[in-house]
Amino acid sequence: MRANKITPTHTCMRPGVSHATAFLCRALLLLVLSALAACAGPPEVVEPLPATPTGSPTTATPGGTPGGTPGGTPGGTPGGVASPTPTPKPLSPLLVYGTNMALYDTGDQIANKPATQQTLKQHGIPIMRVPSRFTLADADMVRALQAVKTIGALPLFIVHGPTDSNALADDKHLISLAQGVFGASTVYIEYGNESDLAGINATDYTASWNAVVPQLKAMAPTYKFIGPVTFQSDPTYISTFDKNANPRPDFNSWHEYACHPGDSDAHCTAQLATWTEHIQQTNDAVRAAIGTTIPIMITEWNLDAEPDARYHNAAYIRQWTTDALHTLASNVPHGLAAAMQYVATNNPNFSLLDGANQPTLQGAAFFQALAIAKGDP
Repeated sequence: MRANKITPTHTCMRPGVSHATAFLCRALLLLVLSALAACAGPPEVVEPLPATPTGSPTTATPGGTPGGTPGGTPGGTPGGVASPTPTPKPLSPLLVYGTNMALYDTGDQIANKPATQQTLKQHGIPIMRVPSRFTLADADMVRALQAVKTIGALPLFIVHGPTDSNALADDKHLISLAQGVFGASTVYIEYGNESDLAGINATDYTASWNAVVPQLKAMAPTYKFIGPVTFQSDPTYISTFDKNANPRPDFNSWHEYACHPGDSDAHCTAQLATWTEHIQQTNDAVRAAIGTTIPIMITEWNLDAEPDARYHNAAYIRQWTTDALHTLASNVPHGLAAAMQYVATNNPNFSLLDGANQPTLQGAAFFQALAIAKGDP
């Protein structure tokens, strides 16, 4: 049962009190209550407290170099708002102006000559591909990788692929060498080199990839893995690999050489148009196989893989090289992420620099095109 609430007016209305007395009593009570209210002032207004958030979104900081793995952790603070998935920084379109290091032996010009490194750094070479060779000691490999770092180029490192029966152990060692130079910064890793030319079909290449690359990725989670590195465009090979690869490659790659010494000048020039066709055909085949496309790297390209007199024909090779670079740059919107001319030095037939660090005929055209693309005066 609820207790009765006593108010001052109940006292004035007790039994036995006359009406006049009751009236006077109520009047006096009203005066007293009014005086009390005046002394108390206006009623206090209490502002509502702001709601206390139970969590706050976290902001992920992108890390590494262009193409690097974004940092941060998904999900945000427990009980709060999940952090947005960071968008990887897009690769620079200048990466189509990359080149290869020859590293045929311990006398490599780039690996051993600071002046050559400085020349390539001044030209702004954006990405350089480095082979690994059984004939070289660890110190030689480290020197080559350190040269790329000195130049300021992104490193693409070729590790052993399915032609090496001990690929896992060999590649773990190579990855450790790269980590000793670049740490956790992004390094692009190509699994093998032209294995198809050695008779490795897409099924066998994929089986080797699936056995080795997962363990390399676990060892180097910020590195990007590239395959199948075919010696020429092969949409069927590439799409078969992409469909069955686990993990899926970060990039697909193949090589482009336009012609042979016996072909006509007109044929060698016309072949540049087929590079665009190869990119489109590969995109179509990969999309049909997996429902999407994978970015492309053409990790070797040039006029001819063999000695060719046209490399020493100033008018022809300058124009052909300019046209080739234009073709590559025009395919960036179609998924071409990078391209690497073969080779920067140490080849008498198709180098960019001679032994005195002067541009060759092809090198002059290459560096001019790169300067224009960079917007250099």
